[in-house]
Amino acid sequence: MRESTTICFLADRHDLYDDRIYWKMAVPLVKRGFQVHYFLIGNTSKKGTTEEGVHFKMFKIKSFSSNRFLNFVLKRLNPYNNYALLFKEVKALKADIYHFHDLWINRLGPKLKNLAHQPVVFYDAREPYADDYVSYVKTSFPWLLKAFASRLDSWEKRQASHYDLVIANEATVQRNFAKKIGEKRAVVLYNYSDMIEYAKDVASNEKYYDLIYCGAITELRGAFEMIKAIKKVKEHLPKIKALFIGNYYPSSLKEQMTDLLIKEGLIENITLHAAVPYRDVAGYYNKSKIGLVLLQKVKTFEVSMPIKIFEYMAFGLPVIGSDFGHMKDYIQKDACGIAVAPNDTEGVAKAIITVLEDEKLFMKFSQNGRSAARSKYRWELEFEKLLGYYKTALDARR
Repeated sequence: MRESTTICFLADRHDLYDDRIYWKMAVPLVKRGFQVHYFLIGNTSKKGTTEEGVHFKMFKIKSFSSNRFLNFVLKRLNPYNNYALLFKEVKALKADIYHFHDLWINRLGPKLKNLAHQPVVFYDAREPYADDYVSYVKTSFPWLLKAFASRLDSWEKRQASHYDLVIANEATVQRNFAKKIGEKRAVVLYNYSDMIEYAKDVASNEKYYDLIYCGAITELRGAFEMIKAIKKVKEHLPKIKALFIGNYYPSSLKEQMTDLLIKEGLIENITLHAAVPYRDVAGYYNKSKIGLVLLQKVKTFEVSMPIKIFEYMAFGLPVIGSDFGHMKDYIQKDACGIAVAPNDTEGVAKAIITVLEDEKLFMKFSQNGRSAARSKYRWELEFEKLLGYYKTALDARR
């Protein structure tokens, strides 16, 4: 793979400084000397080159109706929608590799593959998207939603048959694609942490927060369950300190959570912080003792792989996590925390108190997690695999 190789990333659900696209893929590629462009659909229109040398262009998302489903239809029927503009721009770039993320960019995938200069096309299938719809969307017609999800899944797999490679970040999604397009064209690049170098050895008694949750904050991700558990912990540890940091969905959720904190007398115990730049998260991890991840048991979370587990481990934070799916597997396999039913308020509170008060257990979980993150769960190893996939696909193209 030559340094003159041009690589183009595309996305419509992730922002410019997304951890996987920008920090883990684009920036390291620039450091290796490649020309990297990133086209995305976002909240505003802008273009330029970042400090790290990534060329980008963002298209402001268009809305055609306040009704979610009507907007979905109109957005796809309108010939001047964002996807048409996006395709026009990336086509003109004539990149050697188009590497796209997010479900609906699949509308462009086969067209990219059929461009005259015969580019390599990779699809980063980051989530079980059909399961997302079934888990997230509330409707009075569940049968209709399931039918839509089934058709969506078939369409996604059919589009994927055109590409050089489909990349998943965990094994279940990879296997589902492999059944349709073959084992050699569906692989896994685990979303391990690339922040290990920012982890500091901070004594437990020098840390400010007893608990931290970092990531998207929603009801299904355990926003209210974590508050309930912390209320129980406070009965035993009145000075308990917890930090929630991330984006709140919907935007009204933060106000609802604040009202609950006031009602339950937890306003001095729990800090609701807005999201911070990706690299700044390390400073908060270094100030925290335990990492929380109480995802609720819905279909999509039984499959998806939460990156925060690997971040917690990298910073030596014992993990209190949900007792199902990949979360449970990693917590138990690496003995780095306690898996507990996410709706079991008493059980979660007990696990938190146990880890905070048992110094030997705390150190065991902390050291095990840190060791596993350094020896096995390093993004650098996955990045080298990505370079190999690029080279193989380019060699086959030539």
